[in-house]
Amino acid sequence: MKNNPLKIIKISTNGIIFWLFLLSSILMNSCATKDIVRVWNSNEEYNRNIKKILALGLINQVSLRHNAEFAFVDASKKVGIRAIDGMSVFPPQMGKPFEDLERDRAHLLDKGFDAILTISIIDVSAERYVRPETRYAPLVYYDRFSNYYYRTEALVYKPGYFSLQTKYFLETNLYEIKGGKLVWSGRSYIFDPQDVERFVPKYANKLFNELLSAGVIDG
Repeated sequence: MKNNPLKIIKISTNGIIFWLFLLSSILMNSCATKDIVRVWNSNEEYNRNIKKILALGLINQVSLRHNAEFAFVDASKKVGIRAIDGMSVFPPQMGKPFEDLERDRAHLLDKGFDAILTISIIDVSAERYVRPETRYAPLVYYDRFSNYYYRTEALVYKPGYFSLQTKYFLETNLYEIKGGKLVWSGRSYIFDPQDVERFVPKYANKLFNELLSAGVIDG
């Protein structure tokens, strides 16, 4: 029985189309995942009716902290969430916030805040860095705001911590204030310090879309 050359060509063409489609899908996905925020959600019950968030930058440069906090404030407005910059509540000239954790927590609750969103720029050499191929889960001490705050403050407020000679990633955690528990954690991919002013607003927009789409916050 003779082979049908036309049939062979058809199969070969279909094969080529299949592999081209597969390759294009891989390339599209690799480009997409580069910008996707790596996230973790709590399985515990909490009040998702979060209406007012404190955007708190744990960043040791005042101007950089200011710009980062306002990038998140602006991004929150686009999706109808109210976020307030941390510098307006805890200005640098008043010293470090949360020296008295219970007092400051009560102050935030009195002002109508439901949650704190921490914003940290972390050096990739830090032990908390997780490679992209590894599943992300927050470290044990992230569970409580107080533990995370003091550990991160000690890390990022070292003299000369933010440098143009290394790479960083953004780390953001959402804590409900009443219990101080972590309900959501997200990270960016690595970026160069020269790109921080461009990168942070882009990340902030994705973060709030993620909070709503994943049901972390009720829309």
